[in-house]
Amino acid sequence: MADEDPVDQKKYLEEACKPKCVKPLLAYQECVKRIQGDESGHKHCTGQYFDYWSCVDKCVAPKLFTELK
Repeated sequence: MADEDPVDQKKYLEEACKPKCVKPLLAYQECVKRIQGDESGHKHCTGQYFDYWSCVDKCVAPKLFTELK
């Protein structure tokens, strides 16, 4: 077992947590649709993007730290 490369559990935990963060994901997707035609570059969905990943991270963190050695 010592010869095996460690596996990053965060990716697996993120996939498991994504379904719990549907509301922020939908808000982000709606924002992206809203600004698709913006040629000026002034409109963005950064806030919605970070809200989504914040939700995922809050779900992942307690599970991830119990698996770290």
